[in-house]
Amino acid sequence: MTPLIDQILALKTEAKNQRDRGGARGYSRALERLAAALKLATDGLAQAPDPDLRQLFARELADCHGIVGGIERRWAHADAVPGEDGGAARVAHLVRSCQAYDAGAQVEWDERYDIRNTYNLVNRLVSRLLLEPAALDSGTPSSFGGALVPPLNLHDEMAGALARIDQHLARQGNYWAEADLALLRVLLGQADAATAYAPFLALQPPAFAFTSALFALRPLTELPVAAAPALRAAVALLEAQQP
Repeated sequence: MTPLIDQILALKTEAKNQRDRGGARGYSRALERLAAALKLATDGLAQAPDPDLRQLFARELADCHGIVGGIERRWAHADAVPGEDGGAARVAHLVRSCQAYDAGAQVEWDERYDIRNTYNLVNRLVSRLLLEPAALDSGTPSSFGGALVPPLNLHDEMAGALARIDQHLARQGNYWAEADLALLRVLLGQADAATAYAPFLALQPPAFAFTSALFALRPLTELPVAAAPALRAAVALLEAQQP
C-alpha cells in the first residue's frame, strides 16, 4: 500500500459516511470527497511505475466512479432532492450517474489493467433503464438524456454484459458477480427470480451484499417493463433470505 492509496481510501470512507447521512448536504459532501479521490487515483495511475501498482490505482479509480454513480442514483429519487423540481433534478442526477458508471466501466474492462468487475458494467445500464424504462423492451437504440449520455440498445447491451459476466466471472464464488448476473437474467426474462438468484443465495453472501442487491432491485419494481413482476418476486425472495 502507498501513501497515495491510503489517502484515496480515507477519502472514500469519508464519502461513504457522508453518503449514508443522506440528503443534499450529505450527498454534496460525499461527491466533494470523491472528486478529490478521483484526482488522486487518476494522477497515481498516470505515474505508477509498474503494472501491479497501475492495477491498484485503476481499481480505486473504477471504484470511485462507481460510488459517484451510486450517490447520483440515490439522489435521483424525488424524496432526496427537497426544494428542487423532482422531475428535472431526477433526470440530471441519473444522467450524471450514467456518466460516472460509464467512466468506471471503461477502466474496469480495460485490458491494460486486467480488473474485470461487474460494478460499473451493470449499473451503467440500470441507471439508463431508470432514465428511460421503455428502452428495455423496445429493442431499438435509445438516447438517454440527449447528448449527455451515449445512445445504445439497452436490451442488447444487457445481453452483452450478461455474456461477459458469464464468461469471465460466473461460478467463481463471487457473490457480487452472481447478483449482477441474476439481475440481468430477470430483466431480460431469461429466468424467474428463484432460478436466477439461486447461485447468489448458494454462496450465503453477507448481509451487506443483500442490501446492495436490493438497492439495485427496488427502484426497478415499479417501472413499466415486462420484467416488473419478476423483479418484485426477486425483492421478496431476497428480503426473506437476508441475514
